[in-house]
Amino acid sequence: MIANKYKISLPTADDKELVIPIQMTWDFTDRSDSLVAFEKNAITEILNGDKDFEVARFSPAGVVDSSINVLRTDVNYSFNFVPDGATVNTTIWEPSYVVQGFATNEVYMYANSFKKSFFKLDLYDSTDLKNQTNYVTLILPTQQGSTTAATVNYETKDIKTPIFKLDYLGDQEGMFIYWLKKRDFLNITTFYMTAKFFDAKSGVFIKMMNRPQSSLIGDKFNFPQDRYFYYKVILDYNNYTYKIYDISGGGQTLAGQESNPIKWYEYINP
Repeated sequence: MIANKYKISLPTADDKELVIPIQMTWDFTDRSDSLVAFEKNAITEILNGDKDFEVARFSPAGVVDSSINVLRTDVNYSFNFVPDGATVNTTIWEPSYVVQGFATNEVYMYANSFKKSFFKLDLYDSTDLKNQTNYVTLILPTQQGSTTAATVNYETKDIKTPIFKLDYLGDQEGMFIYWLKKRDFLNITTFYMTAKFFDAKSGVFIKMMNRPQSSLIGDKFNFPQDRYFYYKVILDYNNYTYKIYDISGGGQTLAGQESNPIKWYEYINP
């Protein structure tokens, strides 16, 4: 049996070494160069050097108050609840944590059940429930907001209400929208805002609408969700500001002023 086909000649008197012509392949030759190339590509892919992910702060654009000729930059929200057991035809909507189910002393003393509750504003790229993506979330804590007089342990005290006036000199949390400074990665300038209230006392999220459910004509549960569960938010990249519009009125009515706050109403499940 022939193991190989190599032929070895007998050395002559002048030969100093024996050469065996066997081919050898080094699998790890230049492997370090491949590792360097892989490392470079991995770092480039992670850092995305050709994309700018720097975030900018978008502030409320505001409107000019013609009575005093001053630019008002405050953003106003009003969250309205219905009493426990109310039906879909109720006409009672109040911006009150007490109506929602909190005792006046819980609100006044900032009990954990109240302090850990909050409003959650989500900004989506679309109103299509099947394809939308949530890109930005704003949180409005219950510790912010205006106050109203109420009876607490037989005394009159000021307690918080879910009426918010966000401004540079007052409550600021939830006032600014932080979004991509440039549009080369995601070119989105219009968002659609939804609202929920997290009730830490009951441990549930309460969905909210931009209109009282009882004001809808016809079926109070079967209606265009893209029209009654959103406000429209438009970003202006020229000066990094934003404006909020009432989508139920065709998306042309500016909302958020003190005279026309962004109003949310508790959605009553069937």
